Amino acid sequence: MHSKLDLHKHVSCEDIILELDACHNQGILHRYLGSCNKLKNAMNDCLQAEFDVNRKRHFEAAKEKRKKLEKAWEGMDE
Repeated sequence: MHSKLDLHKHVSCEDIILELDACHNQGILHRYLGSCNKLKNAMNDCLQAEFDVNRKRHFEAAKEKRKKLEKAWEGMDE
């Protein structure tokens, strides 16, 4: 089970998060009997896709930062 997810942090998954919250609020039996499992799996997929996009973006930013740093180091060696 996920902790409470902030909607402003996961904008692309907002609809699924709201649907899952509504399913969980219908009662404890819905959670324990698996009525919300499809929504939970959809949310997991959405969050994983969001994570992959962020990871790629951070990797590219780190690569650019590394290039700038190496360029600065080359200037120091001379």
